[in-house]
Amino acid sequence: MKLKLIYLTFIIGILNISIIHSQSDLKLVKKKNGKTVHFTMVDKTPFESDCDRISDEKERTQCLEKGLRDQILTLIEKDYEYSGEMYVWFTVDKKGNVYDIATKGYPSAPEFEKGIKKAVTELNLTKSTYKNRKVNVRCYTRVLPKVIEPKK
Repeated sequence: MKLKLIYLTFIIGILNISIIHSQSDLKLVKKKNGKTVHFTMVDKTPFESDCDRISDEKERTQCLEKGLRDQILTLIEKDYEYSGEMYVWFTVDKKGNVYDIATKGYPSAPEFEKGIKKAVTELNLTKSTYKNRKVNVRCYTRVLPKVIEPKK
């Protein structure tokens, strides 16, 4: 009886370890697609950022999005009066070139979207790696003509 209890405890321990391991793998699967990796997962982002030292995943993602948004906003040449939410997605290939730029606004603003796409093509982007391999990187951020920081 005692041997069966020890054996059962051992089996349950192994199952718990395998479940934890499979859940961590599942998290990665959600963020990478073949050879394209989400920009928050790469070893080095394709754009300049000061977020490398942040270990909390949520805070790092917010920092990366803000850094990307700020760089895009500095490259937009015209002021737009837009009150809504605008999003931009794009991919940076293994050579540091941008492609597959998409924008979506609520409400729609074709002129502002055109300005965002032009700014994305002018970003100073570089190659990225994931686990020491060159990869394509999918980036996104929310872009507003004027980002208002909340008071602390």
